[in-house]
Amino acid sequence: MAHILIVDDDVLTQQLIYEVITAAGHTCDKACDGAEAVEQVRKKKYDLLVIDWMMPRMSGPQAVAAIRANPKFKDLKIIMCTSMSVTKDVDAAFRAGANDYVLKPINLELLVVKVHKALGLPPPAEPA
Repeated sequence: MAHILIVDDDVLTQQLIYEVITAAGHTCDKACDGAEAVEQVRKKKYDLLVIDWMMPRMSGPQAVAAIRANPKFKDLKIIMCTSMSVTKDVDAAFRAGANDYVLKPINLELLVVKVHKALGLPPPAEPA
C-alpha cells in the first residue's frame, strides 16, 4: 500500500481520484493547489504525487519543479494530470520532473494502471 498525495483545485475531480485510488488499496491525502502540495510534501512522506496542471497560486509544473529542486524528493514518483495534449505541453510536464501524465477527462482505469506502474506494482486485477 502506497501513500499518495492528490492535488487538484477541482473538488469533484479530486474526490473522484481519491475514491478510485483508495479503492485500489492506497492511502491518500489531498491538496487544493501547487503551493499546498509543496508544503505537504515537505511535511510528510509520499510515494506518489498525482497533480493537476492548471491551478491557482501555483501550477502543477511550478509545484513539481519546486519539489524536484530538493534532492530529498528525487525518488518521489509524479503523475501530471492535464487537458493539454499538445506535445510541447507534455514535454514541459516531463521537463518539470513528472514521471508520467494522464489526459483529462481522466480515464480512471488508466490512472490506476499508471499509479501501479509508477509504484513498481503489478497491474490491478481486472474486475470480475
